[in-house]
Amino acid sequence: MKKRLMGSTLIIVLVSLLISNAAGVWFLFSQQREDARQNLRELLILMDSQSQTTDAQGAAEQFRQAAPDKRLTIITPEGEVLVDTKAEGEQMGGHADRPEVITAKATGWGEDTRASDTVGVPMLYVAKRFTDGMIGRASMPLSSIDTLVWRSMTGFLVASVAALLLALALSSRMARRVLEPLEAVSGALTGVLSGASTTVLDAYRGDDELRPILRYIDKLVERLGASIQHLTEERDKVNLILDCMDEGFLLLDEKGGLLASNRAARELFGAPEDGGEAAGLMVFTRSRRLREATEQCHSQKNSVVLDVADLPEAGRSLRFFLSPVSGRQYEGQSVGTAILISDVTELKRAESIRADFTANVSHELKTPLTSIKGFTDMLSSGMVTSTEDQKRFSSLIGVEVDRLIVLINDILKLSELESLTMEQDDSDAPVLATAREAADLLAIKAEESQVTVTVRGRECTAAIPAARLKEVILNLTENGIKYNHTGGNVDILVENVDDSVTITVADTGIGIPPEAQDRVFERFYRVDKGRSRKAGGTGLGLAIVKHIVALYGGSIHLESQVGQGSVFRITLPQSK
Repeated sequence: MKKRLMGSTLIIVLVSLLISNAAGVWFLFSQQREDARQNLRELLILMDSQSQTTDAQGAAEQFRQAAPDKRLTIITPEGEVLVDTKAEGEQMGGHADRPEVITAKATGWGEDTRASDTVGVPMLYVAKRFTDGMIGRASMPLSSIDTLVWRSMTGFLVASVAALLLALALSSRMARRVLEPLEAVSGALTGVLSGASTTVLDAYRGDDELRPILRYIDKLVERLGASIQHLTEERDKVNLILDCMDEGFLLLDEKGGLLASNRAARELFGAPEDGGEAAGLMVFTRSRRLREATEQCHSQKNSVVLDVADLPEAGRSLRFFLSPVSGRQYEGQSVGTAILISDVTELKRAESIRADFTANVSHELKTPLTSIKGFTDMLSSGMVTSTEDQKRFSSLIGVEVDRLIVLINDILKLSELESLTMEQDDSDAPVLATAREAADLLAIKAEESQVTVTVRGRECTAAIPAARLKEVILNLTENGIKYNHTGGNVDILVENVDDSVTITVADTGIGIPPEAQDRVFERFYRVDKGRSRKAGGTGLGLAIVKHIVALYGGSIHLESQVGQGSVFRITLPQSK
């Protein structure tokens, strides 16, 4: 209000000053131009009174002495320029078409204001028909007239500025005195929201006009303060409960627009903490099934439970519990639906892993058991009478049983690894010696497959038990031998890089296609199923390697090209 009062006063003063200044400027310009016209007229009358016959050169010389800042042009009735005090007459061309010349020939006097074709500046022209019929034209630049006006304007400007400053000071003082009590009341009411005291009103309690108002304000402030404190406590309590929840919570209006969310919901959808109820949080509405479920929940007033996986973030699964809300409002808007969101990504992944594991185990156990059942049926039925055939079938049964034992041992080993988080002992192992021991154990198998196994590098110690490390190297080296070409190589390199130990197992075998490289560490996954089973593999070796390496804080990296071989690079923490 203070600004409005000051603004109104200033507008009135400024309008008055503008009107008065405009009138003054207009008057000064009019007066100065009229004086200039009169002066030029008097000069022309003086030139004409010198003689009955116009002496052009003499008149020009006399004009230069009398008015050096002005210009005289003598023009014949035909428009030829005889002399000009500011230019060469013969270069100026005809002037018969000049408005002031035409008017002077017709009426005796002529005037015009325009830019000069000769000197190129705006000029005021006054022309007179002399006694002998010659046309005398006197002129002067308009800039000279304007300069005189602006010099005269100095007083007006000084007075205007002084009046403006005075009006500003007076309006500010008046507005401050008028609005000071109202500002105090406004500040007291505003301060209630932040818990500030209202002692600022004490200075005005002696004012008879304000005393009744202040009494009502005191009561209002007291009630308002109590209500605000209660609401603040309730709001903080609800926000604390919502933000401490691990599940996301969304509150939607009747049209499906977002009204509120908690911290967990913002984290689920990647919305910034300081971004308020960001529109980006509503990214879940891109799911058609979820939009339909929201509409169904609101229209039919029934709760809906929905699992959604078609979200922008690939691989994430969320479970939405939608509940209808009626007759409630949030910040003045009607609430339509409340949504509780639970991240079930890991649960779904675990369920999928268990289902795949069960299916794969059943399949892997069924194959040898079917073979054993077939062989035993043939032996028990008496169909096999030859002693040699009976021995061969018994041997085949033993092979399948051994295969079952190996498969069950690998399954138990994998289950044991998955049940551990991190072993608590401080065991370590000499990596180069363990690699050589693993190579010695596989020497016979390498010789049978005509594959050369080499171990090189420098001795270093890794923070992993020797038995676990041997198992890792045995699995990788054995795979390098199984899936190699005749005359191929398996190279084991041990290096110490910074605070880590790197073990590289490279072979010159059949290699792994690019589309299978991300899946070879999955349980029971085989690139070439027929060759894997023929070589006696269970499909669990690389899964065991991956779990052991991860269990001891390491990592494994694969590089492979079909037909050229594979390189497995393992990094383990160095023992301290």
